Amino acid sequence: MFNWFSRFKKSEYTPHYSVLKANPSRGLPTELQQKEESAFFSARRELLEKNLLDGDERPSVETPLFTTLVDSNRNFVVVNLPDDGAQCIPVFSTPFRAADYYRALLNRGPRLQYLCSNSIQLLQMVRAFEESGIDWITIDRCPRCTVFSAIGNSSIKAPEDAVVLWGSHKAGEFARAELYFAFAQQAARAGKLELAQDVAVEAVGHVTMEDPRLHLLLGEIAIARGDRRLLGEAKAFLEYFGMDEWRSKLGQVERSGAGDFAQPLDS
Repeated sequence: MFNWFSRFKKSEYTPHYSVLKANPSRGLPTELQQKEESAFFSARRELLEKNLLDGDERPSVETPLFTTLVDSNRNFVVVNLPDDGAQCIPVFSTPFRAADYYRALLNRGPRLQYLCSNSIQLLQMVRAFEESGIDWITIDRCPRCTVFSAIGNSSIKAPEDAVVLWGSHKAGEFARAELYFAFAQQAARAGKLELAQDVAVEAVGHVTMEDPRLHLLLGEIAIARGDRRLLGEAKAFLEYFGMDEWRSKLGQVERSGAGDFAQPLDS
């Protein structure tokens, strides 16, 4: 059976960064862009994908991996592809990503529900989409970007194909989060706090909001810059995701008045 998440509702408070809301995309430094295009990054992403999909860590086809948005009549939220206007179903790799999309783009619309499904159920869904004339899905469409990639439903022929799709996508996400965090952390250590903040905010807005390292780093940057609003927002994210150890570390840094921009915990 499908899993309905009642926790996520339009009226429920979700945290946000004011600087991200004011400027959803600030671009990336040329050096970081070059790193993301490098052979080293590609190899890292491939290794992460291998780790996710090979061996005991590989999710089973019965593991809930996907979240979609539906209205009260169980109609799925759809988006139009920018090139030909064909309909596409946005599918999210976590309920939190779906919630971010909902809050950023659909908050003024009707109340929506969150449908969580495993790979077997996703296969059933895409076959049903095809019968309705919808031949595409998109994974974790960024609500702050106008460009996104779509995947043909015909490429998902078996539940294992959905698992592989998830693993490939998450590997890219994890590799980018790792890269952006390392760049921002290095900039912060070098005293380039504005650059570090911009990159960390870009990572939160366009890569993942679920990496505690980014929120801790933004909190430390806020302390160093005397930005109480940014600090409060970083705390709110750590509390929202239940990242208690990271929230505790940020509290220690706040009490000391300064941080060393180190990574104190395993992520």
